[in-house]
Amino acid sequence: MAGISKTVISIKPGKMDEVYKLIDAQAHLVTELEGIIGFAVAETGTNEITIIGIYESSEAAEAASPTAAKVFAEGAALMASAPNRGVYSGKWFSS
Repeated sequence: MAGISKTVISIKPGKMDEVYKLIDAQAHLVTELEGIIGFAVAETGTNEITIIGIYESSEAAEAASPTAAKVFAEGAALMASAPNRGVYSGKWFSS
């Protein structure tokens, strides 16, 4: 079964563009992780983003936690609160 991470991040007002620049600059750290299939970022509210990561297994998603924490630490000044990240078992569908 695939591992799926979901991270919800509250962004400080007026900082969304800076957050996207940080994600663009740090995306390679995530896409190079062992077992990652891909990830997506969505604006899910005013000053809120949700990041969904798809991994080959829940173990791979859990193993990505230190890299995720590093990226989040780099963007801490842009966040209104600490990220809320969870890892779940699930299924991934694509064409």
